[in-house]
Amino acid sequence: MKRQHIIIVVFGILFAISAQANVKEKALSRNQVPKAVIEAFEKAYPNAKELDFEEEPFEGKTAYEVEYKTNGIGYEFLYSADGVLLQKQEVIVDKALPPLVAQAIKKAHPNADIMEAEQVMNPDGAVTGYEVKVNVDGKVFELDLDVSGKTSKSEND
Repeated sequence: MKRQHIIIVVFGILFAISAQANVKEKALSRNQVPKAVIEAFEKAYPNAKELDFEEEPFEGKTAYEVEYKTNGIGYEFLYSADGVLLQKQEVIVDKALPPLVAQAIKKAHPNADIMEAEQVMNPDGAVTGYEVKVNVDGKVFELDLDVSGKTSKSEND
């Protein structure tokens, strides 16, 4: 009986760990986003329209993304639940990628077609890296690269 209890506990822990590891973005409606996030975003960007919201993990905690487009450029702002800006992202043309980043992508994936590129910034606007969605022989990947072109993460779509 004791052995069965231990097995059940171990499987429960493994399930919880695997569920946490597979957490991805989750679309939300405006009323599902904490009020502090909405207020912080609207204060900073009062004219932003047609907003999309997501919940996603960020450095081990739940964060809330507010996404919108203006003048054909997409922006994403990541906030903590209490409305503190954690990160910004801006869609850029692939030709705007720094040479080190573009070369690193080409070296790792010679047949890659860049589908979308975003520069990732701290709240103060300093660029910390790039998220690049590529298509390699029909397979879509998202690459996270630092400013020197080092890949920190790769995800399949």
